[in-house]
Amino acid sequence: MSNDVDMLVRAARVAGGVHRLVDDLAADLTVVEPQTPMSEVEVLFRSPHVACLGVRRDDDHVGLLTRSRFADAQTGRLGFGRAVLTRRPIAEVADFAPLVVDSGTGIVEAATRAMERRGSARYDDVVVRGSTWASVATGDLVLSLVASLTTRSLHDPLTRLPGRELVLHTLRSWSTMLAGSSRRLVLLVADVDDFGALNATHGPVAADDFLVRLAGRLKAALPSGALVGRTGSDELMAVVMVAGATPEQFEQHVAQLRREVDHALAPQRGDDRPVRLVVASDLGATHADALVTQALARMHALKRRERVPA
Repeated sequence: MSNDVDMLVRAARVAGGVHRLVDDLAADLTVVEPQTPMSEVEVLFRSPHVACLGVRRDDDHVGLLTRSRFADAQTGRLGFGRAVLTRRPIAEVADFAPLVVDSGTGIVEAATRAMERRGSARYDDVVVRGSTWASVATGDLVLSLVASLTTRSLHDPLTRLPGRELVLHTLRSWSTMLAGSSRRLVLLVADVDDFGALNATHGPVAADDFLVRLAGRLKAALPSGALVGRTGSDELMAVVMVAGATPEQFEQHVAQLRREVDHALAPQRGDDRPVRLVVASDLGATHADALVTQALARMHALKRRERVPA
C-alpha cells in the first residue's frame, strides 16, 4: 500500500492541485471570423501561446481550429494543402462540432465527457461557453481529475483531513528524512470515548458535527506544520515535528504539548464526548511503524484499564 500512496501523492503533485470547475483551468479563446484567410491564421499560430482558435459561426456558437488540425491542413492531410489554402477562409478547415461545456461545469463532468470522445478530435481542447469564449486543454482536465480523485482517496470526506494511509505515509517519510538529525517526532492518538452512544442519542448529524469540531480544536492546539488526520471512525492522529533539543528538553516539550491538547479536546458542550489521548515519541521508537505500534499499544492499555472495575 505504501507504493500505491507514493504513486497517488506524486500524481497529485504533477496535477498541481485540485480544481473544482473548468473556470479554474480555462484560458481566453481568441475568436476569429469564419472568412478570415488561412494566411492570417498562420501568423497567429506562430505564437507558442496559441494552442487553438475559435471560429465564429454566430453569437452563440463557435467552431474550433487546433494547431494540429491547422498543421494537417497545411501539409495536405485534410485534402487541401498550403498552396490551395492560402487564400481560403478558415471556415473550410475548422471543426464546427467541438465539445462545448458551460462555464461553471465541474472538472469531473468535463473530463469525463472529453475522454468519451472518439476519433481524431479526442484530444482536442474543450470549448468553454460563458460571458466570453474560453478553452481548456484536455490534458489539464485529466490531470485535474487525477488530483481530485487522489484527494478523495487519501482524505476523509467529512473532516477533509488526511486519511489513515496518508498519515502513515507522511509519518514514514518524515521519519526517514529526520534519521540522523537532532529533530524528533511526536505522535498523538485521540480516541472518542463511546462514540456510538453519541450517534445513538443525538443522531449521526450531531456525531459528525462533533468530529469536525474536535478535528478543528486538535489542529488549533498543535504547532504550525503538524499533520492531523482521521485514522478511524472515532480516532484522530497527529504527527508533530520537534526541533533539536536535549532529551530532557524534549520530554518537557512533549509534556507541555500534551497538556495543551488535553485542554483543547476536553468536552465543551453538553453533547461532547470525552476523548482519550496517548502520546508516543521517537525517543522510545526507532522508526515510524514502531512509533505507531507504541501509541496504539498505549491506547489499548488505557482502554483495558478503564474496563477493570475499581
